[in-house]
Formats: sequence, structure tokens, C-alpha cells
Amino acid sequence: MLGATLDYFILRGLAHRRNLATEEQLDAVSGRASAESFEDAASKFRKLFDRFEGHLPVDPSLRYLDMGCGSGELTIAFAGLGVKRITGVDFLPRNIETAQAHAARIGTGPGVRFICRDLRAWVPEEKYDVLLSFDALEHIEDPGVFLRKMRDFIAPAGRAVLAFGPLFHSPYGDHMWDFFRLQIPWRGVLFSEEAVLRVRREYFRPTDPAGSYREVAGGLNLMRYSEFLKHVRDTGWEIDYLAVNTFLKRLPPLRFISDTVMRLPGVRDYFVHNVYAVLRGTA
Repeated sequence: MLGATLDYFILRGLAHRRNLATEEQLDAVSGRASAESFEDAASKFRKLFDRFEGHLPVDPSLRYLDMGCGSGELTIAFAGLGVKRITGVDFLPRNIETAQAHAARIGTGPGVRFICRDLRAWVPEEKYDVLLSFDALEHIEDPGVFLRKMRDFIAPAGRAVLAFGPLFHSPYGDHMWDFFRLQIPWRGVLFSEEAVLRVRREYFRPTDPAGSYREVAGGLNLMRYSEFLKHVRDTGWEIDYLAVNTFLKRLPPLRFISDTVMRLPGVRDYFVHNVYAVLRGTA
């Protein structure tokens, strides 16, 4: 906005160190999943189910793959609702350790598995009826390549259920809220990348030397909503359900504004916070 140096001094004044931690410290607490985090997952699942407006399948006869499962809260929530065969995959060892520890603690049974793999290179032992991807697609380095790779995971007539965001160009799409006392909308767009990441190193993750948003642990791919739609078309998926910002449905005036902005192609990329989509594989 004002150059990397001035941007840095502005952002530094808005930051806090309450969540400062090294990667070593984060690894040290892996596997210590709190009961509260898994109780929160049940609430998050209810919100997801509501936001998919009846399009989120929960069927004990189907095989599920939770892609980018994190520490497994939602994977286990699906199992708790009767899904008998579900596999959670994540590339961060500490996430899988946490998921496995909690699954063992509550006794989820052999149908619930967690494995540490890079989905871009992973070759599964079987095909899945339902692919789940929650809070992950905005982090994947090349989402178009990943959407194409997902075709390798899905069984005939299968579906992919995606919920992701905030997208980078939306008001809080930089995912940097954990170390700011004051949240400035469109921070990632308005302020220089160099300044934001410098503050991040000093106030949040001192051992993550990322020089770009794409390099931070977990990654941010900077994908726009319009780019997501193009990726879906280019990779041969068909859309069964698509909605954005459905969390606004209990706020009719804001939902009306959001729906109006969605009709403006040059503007909507800056207002799509979350995307909810069900895709169907084609022959």
C-alpha cells in the first residue's frame, strides 16, 4: 500500500504475540488433542450440513476420503454420525498424530483410518464414493492440478464435496488473523506481501522463513473464485451444487448484497468468502 517499510510499521502496531510459537513447539504438542476441539467439530459439522442445504451426503454404505483432514475432527465427526468407512489424509505428521491419538482414545474402530501422505503423489488402494475437502483447497499449490488428480480417487458415480475459504482476495483471505489485534479487511491485497510476512515471523511463526504466501506452512495459493470455476470446467467435473457465503442466509440484507455482487464478474472475486460445492465425476 505504502511500500514494504511503511506497511511493516503500520502492521506491526496492530499485531500481538499471544500465539507466538516455533515449529518445534507445535510439534511437541501434537497428539494432545483436547476434548474441546472435537466437541467443537460437532458444531462445525452442523454448520457445514446447514450451509450445504441438504447436499452433504452422510451414508453408512459409502466409502469416504477426507482430503487434507488436518487433525481429524471432521473425519471423526462423520464416523460419529454413522459413516463406517472413512480415511483421513494429511501431509503434516503432527496432524495425523493428533487424529490417530484421539481416534484411539474414543475407539472409532477399524473403518476410520488416518494416513500421512502428500495427496499430489498418493496412489490409493481403492476408489472412494465421496471425496471430502474442507478448508483445504485455498491452501493447495496448484488447485487445477489437484482437481484433476481427484479424478484418480473417485469411484464411478462418485461425488466430491468441497468447502473452502476464505479466498485470498476476499476481506480476510490472507489467513493472518491469529496475530493481529485489529483485523483490516483486504489486508493481503492492500499491504505488501513482504511486510505481512515480516510481521508474521516476528509475532507468530519465528521458525517459518517463508518469503511468500505460497511458502508459508500450509500454503496459500491466492486462487480467485473465477479461477476456481475455470479449474472445475477445465478438469471435467460437473457441478451438482454451488453456493457462496451461505453463512449469510440468516442475515437477509447482507445475503441480498452478496447475491447482487455475485452477478458482477469483475467485482465478485473480492467478496467470495467461502465456497460450498458438490462436484460429480464424468466418464
